[in-house]
Amino acid sequence: MPTRNFSLPGIQDLSKEQDAVLALPREGRHLIVGGPGTGKSVVALLRARQYHRNRVPHLFLVFNHILHQASRQLYGAELHSETWMSWFHRLFFEITGELVPKQAPEGADGFEPTDWNGVEDAIDAIQDMPDFDQPFLVIDEGQDMPPQFYGCLVNLGFENFFVVADQNQQIKDENSSRADIANALDIDADNVIELTTNYRNAWPVARLARAFYTGDPATPPPDLPAQPSSGAAASTPKLYVYAEEHLERIAAGLLRMADRDPRHLIGVLAPSNAVRRRYHDALRSVDIELDNPRPSVETHHGGHRPELAFDEGGILVINAQACKGLEFDTVVLADIDEHYVRASDPDPAKRLLYVMTARARDRVFLLMRRGAARARYLQAILPTDPSVLARGEA
Repeated sequence: MPTRNFSLPGIQDLSKEQDAVLALPREGRHLIVGGPGTGKSVVALLRARQYHRNRVPHLFLVFNHILHQASRQLYGAELHSETWMSWFHRLFFEITGELVPKQAPEGADGFEPTDWNGVEDAIDAIQDMPDFDQPFLVIDEGQDMPPQFYGCLVNLGFENFFVVADQNQQIKDENSSRADIANALDIDADNVIELTTNYRNAWPVARLARAFYTGDPATPPPDLPAQPSSGAAASTPKLYVYAEEHLERIAAGLLRMADRDPRHLIGVLAPSNAVRRRYHDALRSVDIELDNPRPSVETHHGGHRPELAFDEGGILVINAQACKGLEFDTVVLADIDEHYVRASDPDPAKRLLYVMTARARDRVFLLMRRGAARARYLQAILPTDPSVLARGEA
């Protein structure tokens, strides 16, 4: 398969603000905040590499399995990493001999949220704390871990934290604000470091992402990258409205897009499992002639976790909630009309759009089904300036 640029920058390629982050004392508690594309994950991985080279026991914690895969590929096989929840559950059992307490199931999927009050009570009840490993912790997407998680780790005696986070990228029910993390780790507000430069997004992509910024000052949006000079190629993000029976036409168009540059990775971000399956099936089954071998079409979800190659081109179809921390050359937001927008509080939907659009390096396309019931609620939060988001029919 054609390869794409997917590697950590060298030390000589870092900015002054990134250099300053990596120069922080080895020991202690550090919180680094920044908007999408500012290199938070990069400095977190490079921090882990510093620990590795200096033989400092450490652990790199991420939010979900797909980001775990991407981080290991970006860093290399020697990364000491886990998903935060799996690691914490095992740690809790090692210390208490019990499973993590759960609350009653919520929703039709039967998911049982963690009973953090029960977790804290169990830790407080320990008479003689057993010996256990307390590595230096490097935590990516730290806003997606609940405040009680940090509090429990401090109560267990963990001392060294390097957390990167963005409060404006919270898209889960359990999450932490910038203040929550700083308070739990006893980090003075003046010692929180902000990253401000956008290294990922092309100017049109960054401008669209900024249109969804909610105004929360806890993490200001990154500075816009340089605007293309007059006449330079710049692809304005576009919203396409399509008839649902024309999904195969959409799939064929995405395959042609992948065929035009086999080195590019296209991320198709779906609002639900049903939409994810629909697009994945259409992309795998549509009959189309291409100039190059048919691009790889993969999917990833809770019950299906194949090894993904982020250094190769192709198409990856995933749920929107799984896209945190990832990066694609092109992002396609599938059937955005299925995202729930609360008229009285549109900020959660805007934050999700902020996260999804900012996954793209070069191009963003939004797809909406014609006549969808929720479309009018979504239209209310989409930018109307055609130079920010163009519109068309598909």
